[in-house]
Amino acid sequence: MSANGSDWERLSPPDKARVRGLFTRFVEQHNPFIRHIVRRSRKYLEETIDPATSEPYLKPIHVDLLGEREEDAIRLPIFLNEAYGLAEEFCHKLGQRMKGSGFLRTLLLRRVGSSIAAGRNTATKMLESWQDIGDAAPEGDRESEDEDPATSVSMGRTLTGEERALLERFLGTLEANQERDPKYAVVLSCLRGRGWLDRGCLIFSQYYDSVQWLAQELIKDFPDEPIAIYAGGDRSRICKDGLFTPVDREMVKAGVRNGDIRLLLGTDAASEGLNLQRLGTLINLDLPWNPTRLEQRKGRIQRIGQLNDTVSVYNMRYLGSVEDRVHQLLSDRLQSIFNLFGQIPDVLEDVWIDVALGKAEQARHIIDAVPDKNPFEIRYQQIERTDWESCAQVLSGAAKKEALMKSW
Repeated sequence: MSANGSDWERLSPPDKARVRGLFTRFVEQHNPFIRHIVRRSRKYLEETIDPATSEPYLKPIHVDLLGEREEDAIRLPIFLNEAYGLAEEFCHKLGQRMKGSGFLRTLLLRRVGSSIAAGRNTATKMLESWQDIGDAAPEGDRESEDEDPATSVSMGRTLTGEERALLERFLGTLEANQERDPKYAVVLSCLRGRGWLDRGCLIFSQYYDSVQWLAQELIKDFPDEPIAIYAGGDRSRICKDGLFTPVDREMVKAGVRNGDIRLLLGTDAASEGLNLQRLGTLINLDLPWNPTRLEQRKGRIQRIGQLNDTVSVYNMRYLGSVEDRVHQLLSDRLQSIFNLFGQIPDVLEDVWIDVALGKAEQARHIIDAVPDKNPFEIRYQQIERTDWESCAQVLSGAAKKEALMKSW
């Protein structure tokens, strides 16, 4: 219920006295913000003891983070390093010609940074469906922007002769050498050498291409292990005895919950809203260029009901890749930024794009622009000295009341 300012005048003196007496307690305990908004950070809940139980309000689930050291970046064989260099050159050429759509200009580097298989598939689709300049569809014949960026055709999805030649060289380099992607050796080391399969493992990638490639590799080394894929649309699968069977996503979740599935591969369709605390380890096959998703992925296993006191997370990146260079720029700031805001600001996605397009200095400016203090602390929790003798006037009671009555 609301009241007009004029209603105050209708109150009797005793009622006014009661309201004045309630005012302080109302502000502290009953104003709408206090009554309807509760802010409790995970850190607060994990470190604050509940007097009723003598235990923390939230059981702490610690994270053992691997892959963060400089020497942990995955070295590429010579031929793969050459292919990655060609992908970079292609994106630079495309970036010089195309305006806007940072996603489209860096598409190949995003995909090849996930897995060699995803990079190969993307280059093939570009060569097959992106038109040569001069043959582009007229403005009125553009296809829907909702389609796969690698396959839809529009005025922006065209290739020059030089760009096409770079893509063909990229594919040729990969076809001439059929070694396994070095990321797979790290996955295998985690599952077997570190015993992560016994604890249950969730492996994330942004791209279904990468998930599909990894599943096919894992089948060879774990033929008797049920392997599940959780993805958008109707692409969820469970593999048993070497055969993939399409299933409803609810079946995948039930299999994890019941302990029947210990190895789950997911796209970012699995990064939100899923309770996968039965699994105790997580591998990020790639680092999403929107860093908020890393926290969303970790949140699938670092949650209430997790049986392990510590969950293990491995972040993968190729040495010298865009992800590796961004990691070097951000590594000393990411934790402080997360502690400050409770998440990683989406604006940092632009850092990846700038680094991919060779604009390292611009990327540093974006990082430096992220404040070192929470905006609320900057605005409300600092007191500056005021030279009161320099003040020209003092507000009257009526003027102070008018200022305080103004809405936000």
